[in-house]
Amino acid sequence: MRLECRVKEFLQKHKDIIKKNNRFTVKKSIYKVKLPKNFTFDICRFLGILHGDGNMSLKRIHISDKSKTYHEKVIQPLFQKIFGIKLHLFYDKNRNSYYSHIKNSIIYRFMVEILEVPVGAIRVNLSIPNYIKEATTELKSEYIAGVFDAEGHVSKRQAEINLSTTSEDLFNFIKVFLNEINIKYSVYIRNRRKNKEYEIYLYGKDNITKFTKIVKIKHPDKLLRLSKFIPVH
Repeated sequence: MRLECRVKEFLQKHKDIIKKNNRFTVKKSIYKVKLPKNFTFDICRFLGILHGDGNMSLKRIHISDKSKTYHEKVIQPLFQKIFGIKLHLFYDKNRNSYYSHIKNSIIYRFMVEILEVPVGAIRVNLSIPNYIKEATTELKSEYIAGVFDAEGHVSKRQAEINLSTTSEDLFNFIKVFLNEINIKYSVYIRNRRKNKEYEIYLYGKDNITKFTKIVKIKHPDKLLRLSKFIPVH
């Protein structure tokens, strides 16, 4: 999908955004950002990460994960490649987790208006956009990889990958995708106090090997656990 027309309409709507040397900024901002014109593999993966464990509020983009390496080697370079600026990294001692974040009105509005990212806790209000549902298998596999990087879990004891989400729409989208690529899976739905928890399980070395050849997981901790059961690249 080309984003060029959407970006053009976006810039026409927001007169405060100034173009300087193929970058975009607003008055008094220290940032000059890129706005992508095409729906790329990088955007798909970043959206998967954001949909899995992101938050959008008060013009701030916020992603959490306990692995500092994952932030530094995957999330932050990915964001910089797409938008041309660096995310900040913060460590929360109380939660023992790292947070990549930035406050930028242009990228925030781009995410909400063009990429259709929900405001607030993203999983709570998540509806998979049609441009993802109608994307190629290759683009969808990058999106799913981002989701599994963020929300997937690899068993320590056996060849098993599972994912848990409170988003029924994401749950259904993943099931359809797994059926399309002929991956065997099991599902379980738990009734929690506030929201249902939708779980997907993949079992077996051959099944998971086939899955990871299509869905390229990059989270270092999950790759390390997978390497005990299957070859990883």
